[in-house]
Amino acid sequence: MDNEYQQLLTEAKEYTQLRYKLLKLEFLDKSSQILGLIVMVIVLTVLVLGATIYFSLAVIYALKPVLGGLTLGFCLFGLLYVILAAILFLLRKPLIINPLVTQLSAILYADDDAETENNNATKKENVSNES
Repeated sequence: MDNEYQQLLTEAKEYTQLRYKLLKLEFLDKSSQILGLIVMVIVLTVLVLGATIYFSLAVIYALKPVLGGLTLGFCLFGLLYVILAAILFLLRKPLIINPLVTQLSAILYADDDAETENNNATKKENVSNES
């Protein structure tokens, strides 16, 4: 009987160590996915910002003859960007926060959903086998 308790204790230690290793691997997986998402957002933001600046300068210089100089063109585009920033600020929740939360929750809870579905399928099989 003492041997059974010793074996149970050994198995419990092994189980705990395996669960700890699994937790570390899951953390590494999820944190790397989140870091990848952050890097992607930063790179895309920089690229879009650079393209926007170059296209804005091109349009301003193209409008120079129509507007009679560069000053009015720069002021108009400055005003345009202030208006766009205000609109983006007002719509930040549906345009930025909700998609970001959705993406992060998909990363963080992807394994939990699969595990829940497997548990539900197992329960259904057990119930049908008992019938």
